[in-house]
Amino acid sequence: MNFAAVVAAAGAGLRMGGGVRKQYLFLEEEPVLARSLNLFLNHPRAGRVIAVIPPGDSAEVIDLLTPYCAVSRLHLVEGGSSRQESVNRGLAAVPEDAGLVCIHDAARPLASSELLDVLLQAAEQTGAAVPVIPLSDTVKAVNGKGTVLSTLKRDKLRLAQTPQVFKRALILEAYHSALKEGLEATDDAALVEHLGRPVAAVNGELTNIKITTTRDLELAGQFLKGAKRQ
Repeated sequence: MNFAAVVAAAGAGLRMGGGVRKQYLFLEEEPVLARSLNLFLNHPRAGRVIAVIPPGDSAEVIDLLTPYCAVSRLHLVEGGSSRQESVNRGLAAVPEDAGLVCIHDAARPLASSELLDVLLQAAEQTGAAVPVIPLSDTVKAVNGKGTVLSTLKRDKLRLAQTPQVFKRALILEAYHSALKEGLEATDDAALVEHLGRPVAAVNGELTNIKITTTRDLELAGQFLKGAKRQ
């Protein structure tokens, strides 16, 4: 089953400082955004690859990506005021013949093709699939006054990553329902969960980190250097 991909890259991404969006920063001589897009552009089952970018950035994005990506295969869409609105705009550009839709955060440039293959297979079987990793720290529930309410059992808790993969009809239904109900969620799988549909959890990758700080960018560089040495 072929897939389309929606890569969310419309965030301001300026918390790292320097005045450059984090998705436009370079990671080991290649833009973070290019690495995230190439996960899909280089896959043999990929159809349309959609990059949801900040309004007015089309020319800048094309100039940035041209040396590193098959830009002619990219479909650029301007994002909205929130990640959810931006992804929804990206979904509107997904062709009807796409069996599956991958939704990925541009700030996760190290997701592997092996992980993508596992997610595609799981989504074909279940309808939706999300990569997760276990928690290594103890988790506390805390109230607004900074007092611990309880210690949560972490054996059933996981941290969610992207890409997340869905059957096209299912994720469109989930987004339509969320829009109708005014539901906001922190990830796409939560919208499918709200419908009461099953979401397969597959083992994520510890190296599939989200670039939020300068330290994250440095750590991602170390991961890439380690992979090259192997």
